[in-house]
Amino acid sequence: MSFQVSIPGGASFTPFLPRPDIAPDAFGRGSRPVFVIDAALNLHFGNCGAAALARDGLGGGERFTARDKEFMARLTLWLKRCRNGAAAGETRLPLSLGSGRQIAVDAVHLASIGLFVLTVDDPESAIDRNIARVGEACGLTPTEERMLALMAEGLDTITAARRLGIATTTARTHLQRLFAKTGTARQSELVRFVAIYVAQAR
Repeated sequence: MSFQVSIPGGASFTPFLPRPDIAPDAFGRGSRPVFVIDAALNLHFGNCGAAALARDGLGGGERFTARDKEFMARLTLWLKRCRNGAAAGETRLPLSLGSGRQIAVDAVHLASIGLFVLTVDDPESAIDRNIARVGEACGLTPTEERMLALMAEGLDTITAARRLGIATTTARTHLQRLFAKTGTARQSELVRFVAIYVAQAR
């Protein structure tokens, strides 16, 4: 499925759409949430990552909305100033989601076609994305990858074992395998390894 967005004045573009053969969860986990809007806040495109933020009050059906009123006021002012040529073509706006989580939105004005691309910088989902990348790079099994996610949350092996529904000794074995595959020796090093991987992957 594809469509083309036409802008008054003759410009047009075809936004990237997720492939139908990729499961939404897998796609959303591997991509940063992206919205494409116009100056009137009409939503032209949102990827799977963007759709996942709807439960936190970000996005919307046909119009881009957020529960954070201060964010919406700053965004609306920036859009207006861009349209009048009085603002820089990009900005970073802090945003508080409905869940209370703090994120940031990087906004870029595509002046040639009169649209704005909003990319969500969410540290929590960045960790999730990069746990998947570490899993692929280090050859982790699905259970080891889930164990890595729990270790990154700061859980101990007993709590992680309960969450995974496995014996504590099995959880310890998974942790030892994580250490071996990532070249780390302690949980703090393992978490640091993921954090450094996040920084390098950006």
